[in-house]
Amino acid sequence: MHLPNVQSFGAQLGSLAEAESSQGPSRPLFTRVSFQVRCETEWGETVAVVGDVPQLGAWEPVSGVRMMTTEELYPVWNCEPLLLSESVELEYKFVVLGPSNDAVRWEPLPNNRKARLDSSEIMVVADWGSPNELSSMAGGEWVAAGPPHDLDCSALSRSSMVPTPHMYDMPGASSGQSASASSPTPGPCGTSGVAFSLDGECCFGKARAAETDSSLRNVNNAMSSPLVERLIVVQQHLPYEVYRQINADGSVTWRGAWDEFSLLATPTQGGRHLMGSLNIEVMFVGCLKQHVPPEHQDEVRSLLAQQNCVPVFLSEELYHDHCHGYATTVLFPLLHNQMPDRHRSFGQQRGEHISGGLVPALFQSYSRANEAFAAVVKSTCRDGDMIWAHSYPLLLLPEKLRLAKLPLNCVISFFLHTPFPSPEVWRALAHRTQLLNGMLASHVVGFHLFEYARHFMTSCRRLLGLGENVGPSPAGGVLSIDVGSRRVTITVSHVGLDRDTMCYRLKMPEVLDEERAFRSRCELGDRTVIGGVEKLNALQGTALKLAAYELLLKNYPMWRSRLTLLQICLPERTNPDEATRQSAENRATVKRIQTSFGVESVHYMEVGSEIAFSEWNQNMRLAVFCLIDVLLNCAMKDGLNLLPFEFVLTKSIQKANGVVVLSEFVGCSHVLNGGMRVNPFNLEHVVEQLDAALSMPPAERAARLAKDYKFVSENTTTSWLDVAVQDMRRVRMVAMNRSVLTGARPTRCLCWWPSGVGIGFPIPKLSSEAVLRAYRQSTHRLILLGLDGTLIQQEKVLQFLKNFQDFQGHSLPPPPAALHCLRALASDALNSLFVISGRSAHDLETCLGSIAGLGLAAELGFMQRLPGDTAWQTKAITESQAGWHDVIRPILDQYTMRTNGTYLRWQESAVFWCYQNADPDFGRFQARQLTIALKEKLKGAGIIVSNSSIKGRVEVRIAGINKGIAADEAFIRAQTMGPVDFVMCIGDDDEDEYMLSAITARASGPESITRLRRSLFTVTVGAKPNSHAQFLVENSRDVLALLETIRDGHRH
Repeated sequence: MHLPNVQSFGAQLGSLAEAESSQGPSRPLFTRVSFQVRCETEWGETVAVVGDVPQLGAWEPVSGVRMMTTEELYPVWNCEPLLLSESVELEYKFVVLGPSNDAVRWEPLPNNRKARLDSSEIMVVADWGSPNELSSMAGGEWVAAGPPHDLDCSALSRSSMVPTPHMYDMPGASSGQSASASSPTPGPCGTSGVAFSLDGECCFGKARAAETDSSLRNVNNAMSSPLVERLIVVQQHLPYEVYRQINADGSVTWRGAWDEFSLLATPTQGGRHLMGSLNIEVMFVGCLKQHVPPEHQDEVRSLLAQQNCVPVFLSEELYHDHCHGYATTVLFPLLHNQMPDRHRSFGQQRGEHISGGLVPALFQSYSRANEAFAAVVKSTCRDGDMIWAHSYPLLLLPEKLRLAKLPLNCVISFFLHTPFPSPEVWRALAHRTQLLNGMLASHVVGFHLFEYARHFMTSCRRLLGLGENVGPSPAGGVLSIDVGSRRVTITVSHVGLDRDTMCYRLKMPEVLDEERAFRSRCELGDRTVIGGVEKLNALQGTALKLAAYELLLKNYPMWRSRLTLLQICLPERTNPDEATRQSAENRATVKRIQTSFGVESVHYMEVGSEIAFSEWNQNMRLAVFCLIDVLLNCAMKDGLNLLPFEFVLTKSIQKANGVVVLSEFVGCSHVLNGGMRVNPFNLEHVVEQLDAALSMPPAERAARLAKDYKFVSENTTTSWLDVAVQDMRRVRMVAMNRSVLTGARPTRCLCWWPSGVGIGFPIPKLSSEAVLRAYRQSTHRLILLGLDGTLIQQEKVLQFLKNFQDFQGHSLPPPPAALHCLRALASDALNSLFVISGRSAHDLETCLGSIAGLGLAAELGFMQRLPGDTAWQTKAITESQAGWHDVIRPILDQYTMRTNGTYLRWQESAVFWCYQNADPDFGRFQARQLTIALKEKLKGAGIIVSNSSIKGRVEVRIAGINKGIAADEAFIRAQTMGPVDFVMCIGDDDEDEYMLSAITARASGPESITRLRRSLFTVTVGAKPNSHAQFLVENSRDVLALLETIRDGHRH
């Protein structure tokens, strides 16, 4: 059965009420507009579209619509579609925003761009600075948006003035200022879309200007308040070591010294001269390596306070677990791409091998230790502090700090000094999501290499569903991840060394003495020295290095009398058994080499054996690098390794040639481009590269070393610290600006209503008392409700779809309390009650079909069951739209078969190709290809094809079907039974915006506007940037409470 032809707003969205009396051509109720622009940008810049309507920021660049791009699409920028309804003609321009969200340059055009909103869907495609543009209509046909203008844009400046907005003057602009040729030009007052009358517009403009001026004054006051900046550096261990001194009288005195091996401290000039370059106060928080009895902790705390250090005192058991438990035995191997073997870890705990059963207990200890760190940081922290946490022992610290409720304006940054593994490895971790959420609680997350950042973002996308929120960072970092209420900045910066400190040390007589002692001890003579310094850890690849050296001497006899290998190995204190095994394997290989090629062919030394612990320090390490000609690293996986940097600086300062041969699995191999990369698992390749390095001409050696020296000398520890602090400052500034100017980012209104809020103003929360009062006073009511997200919690809907993929055969009904309210409201003869949903007719019949008097609209209104009827009615379709299922089925089946995790949902008027469970990257790629193929196949058929990466589905639907048309038809049908004097329309998502806008437009007709002035309630569920509603409720629970109030209140 087909629905009768009911007078409505038109084929797409309907015409306005005034157009129904044939007083002019009809236009859509509102238009879905997309923008695409080709624009070249600098690093850290983004593109925004700004215009004369609130959705486009009302000529404020910071409030405009941000556009996105990818490596594949650049320099083409896109944005999500907008729903515009308040003007017939749109004026806009594109603007480039800098890292701090300021307008860097406006489009160099003499006039604003314009687009007529005279169709249901328009896509604007433009080229930066060119007045020519194209728009695409709903059917997918491309048409010119307007005749090209004969303009010479070459002479226009790329740097433009701030625009003069239509509605009110920009704060701070002089009254006589005029727009430049490249600024948006002001139009007549009547085109603003917000003026109800000339007087009303003037009042509105003054109010907004006063509001903005007040907000900016608040920002200036906040920025000008005295604030002594402070950076709190949180590490597992403090960079300051304490030791106990027994006095002659038996008393104990605690003394300390800076740890020269710590990344963020050096003893050369007082311990923190690098931090001093930041011009801020620096504090360190961490554990002590030396156990301090409880009775001495106050004394040690006072000693450390003199050095701006704050200790975290853990119990002996918790400290042991923190240093040798979960972080060391579970996290560290996995971060280096080592998969656990049947839930067994790679370390030891109190001399026993850790099994999978102990991992949960170790994680609990790991969590408790992070809580202890958070408690100390909170007690130390004050308003505006920057907190910088470091590496894998503290992955949960950012989240613990947020739960601890830090003082205002504090910024949390986290830097991971190890690799971040591929998603396939990370997903093997039992506590993967907790750790990801712990890191994402930071404002800034830093990595040494983009490879690690990419792995982190991919894991967030696959495990947390955050992939589609990746976008440019407000702090000017590489990327950011939108986690809902805020953005997490992702930065990439490799730590370096301090060149001045290295120069100072290399001139110290101690280094020269160590170099002479080593040369004499090893009897190096004029042999070329290959060497390196590594830990006794399998991942460090010392065994592979020795095997490669042995193969070199076997295959290249000419090097046997000309080479020697100088290898220094450091003990692995966290895993002594592993160190013992590695030591035995290395010594066996060394003995074999010495037996075959002579004792002088290799010199193998271990700290703690051939070299005493007390002798090994940075001076001795630099002396070793002075002797080495070719630094060889064969690590199987390594994150932060600054020893190659030390070698490059040492040889450059010595003015000697040196060659770096690095494993491609070491992080610094990606930044030391002058070095030679090797695959340590391919020994023949390592040998070939070693031979090439040894045979390299001096000029090439010097050129390669100069290239590496340039990077090492420019990317120092000081520059790394400065970048990290600047990132935190920018993030804090953005957060403070948003907090002062906009608070919690209220939902802004897009539709005007006489007794409601104006366009662009925050939407107020709904008053149930006002609804009940209007409900009681009315005699003919229309109530329109959405289903998923409105009557049913959105979280339950998403979980249901995740479990069953579709509602077919597994219907999800509203909760019993909602069903009871629907029955009560539908039984009232004065009510016309409709539920409008995107679900199928079968599913709505199953869920709500038993409620007498309830009207149902399925598939966005394509199929309807009117109140009191039992049969479903189907809207008529055109001849070109018939049979489209059969046309596209082969294409959909083909893509479904080729894309694992995808499935199809068929309806009478639509079909959905769902890829939210597919591989995120491959799913998006296939969705783009499928969208292109379907649009080409259905060209001119009256079928709309859209791809929503946020929802994870490609949607194919008959054109002209939406909730707005269904809601309008329900309104008209109710009017035929008598004047409607109460309307309540509630929805939550983009599809419901059609319904909210249609009802507002229909109620604005001359027959209804007076009667419904104070009894029209259009309500959106949940906060969002903009809505066509007049009122807001937080969630579906509030909707249920409202329905219960109406039901119970009307009885009394």
